Amino acid sequence: MVGAHDSMSAMADRPEDTTAAARPRPLEQIFPLRGDANRGREMQATWRSFCRDRSPMVKSVLAGGRSSPEIAYQLGELLHNHFRTRGVTLTSYELRRLVSELLARHGSHADREDKSPVDDAEPRPLVRAPDSTSQPPASSTPMVPVREPAPFEQLLIRALELVRGRLVSRDRQAARAAVDEAVKSIAREQGGELPSATRERLMVSVLSEVIGLGLIDRLWADPTVSAILVHGPSSVFVERDGTLQGITEGFRDRAHLLEQMERLAGRPASGVADLRLRDGSTGVVIFPPVAPEGPVLALRRFQPGEATLDRLVASGALDRPVADLLRLGARSSLNMVITGPSRSGKTALLAAVAREFDSVLRVVTVARHRQFRWPAGSKIELVTSREVSFAALMEASERLKPELLVLDSVDVEEVAALCGRLVRGASGMLASLRPDAMSALPAHSVDLVVRIDRGGVERFGVAAVEDAAGDAVFRREGGKLVRGKASPVFAAVVRDRGYGEALARLLN
Repeated sequence: MVGAHDSMSAMADRPEDTTAAARPRPLEQIFPLRGDANRGREMQATWRSFCRDRSPMVKSVLAGGRSSPEIAYQLGELLHNHFRTRGVTLTSYELRRLVSELLARHGSHADREDKSPVDDAEPRPLVRAPDSTSQPPASSTPMVPVREPAPFEQLLIRALELVRGRLVSRDRQAARAAVDEAVKSIAREQGGELPSATRERLMVSVLSEVIGLGLIDRLWADPTVSAILVHGPSSVFVERDGTLQGITEGFRDRAHLLEQMERLAGRPASGVADLRLRDGSTGVVIFPPVAPEGPVLALRRFQPGEATLDRLVASGALDRPVADLLRLGARSSLNMVITGPSRSGKTALLAAVAREFDSVLRVVTVARHRQFRWPAGSKIELVTSREVSFAALMEASERLKPELLVLDSVDVEEVAALCGRLVRGASGMLASLRPDAMSALPAHSVDLVVRIDRGGVERFGVAAVEDAAGDAVFRREGGKLVRGKASPVFAAVVRDRGYGEALARLLN
């Protein structure tokens, strides 16, 4: 058709768009741009290209007769996909701010288009052509109706309806079976199999609602959330980067909120329940009648950089003998490794040791994020970027002559650089490795290994402390930490450093 413009045509062929949507506000006026300057430039360019190229799709979403949550969800999908295909991943906060910006700009622009350009004081009624004038000619090819997938929130609500009709027990196995049947029913309703990612997310979310903490679980799974505040069923706030933000999702009603809070904290006679999660996070739940509009929840994430060895011991996350051995190891410049699954407390343990010595030793930390940000005169904090890899920072850190080098989350690809440092005879290193990276580390290459594992259903803890020969110095048996080898391989180094008597008292 003459004049038609394909949205996939080359940019050079497109007429310049002079609408308000094509002249977006700079990102720094929408939300603060923190961190990598290169990422900021890429985001700016991607935001301009989105407003230039995706404006018709945005208008289509706004004009589709959808509910407000559906509009926000679909705008978020457009933004996420556009930025992701250009190598930029938006945080949840950035995504929400951009959705709000699109709603504000396109909404006001659409309002202006519907007004008479001649006289705003007396707008003329808008005359609309009948829909039949824009219909394509009849075709002999049968049309297959396209069924848009329901937003995830709708799938979740439907799954919960089905599960409640099938669930006969709160037992995890029975709940999983009921959820599995509900998800299969939803797939049939949607006309086929759900995408595997959607299916898995739906299974986890519904199980969380049925036997977990539902919305609280979903919010807490976002590592950018540092705190959750709940003032009532529809008053839910999260804290990110020190800023408190309200969220659109809430609890169904007061009874639903009360059920989840009782599942989280019980219901003490005083009406006030203090919380301590296994990751070290703390909080409080205040029940009615003490909180008439409640329950009220305040939950604050434990930040690894706030850890100290004494705090970890006091919370039950660390045994005193292991804490004392790590102190001796750091003072003796041993090469030590902490290994365990994700979110098991490895970074917190690194931070605790580093804080112990940041005023008496020259401490250098290398990490992918700012985990070691407390002020200290003798501590140097290094953080990776797109331009500088972890391995490159590890090499650079040697030139800073650290007495204690702290390496957070060494990956499989970086084990070779770590081994190179060890071969050169460097000492005074404390590193955390996931089990897959640990398996790539040559045996007997470090002085001391702390293995963190699940110590029970509700907690993680130190499962064993081993020397270079792989013999247990401490090990956990029957839920208790017991002593093992009385003369570990590293004992001679500790004695040479002047701490032989302290080690002997600890191990005998």
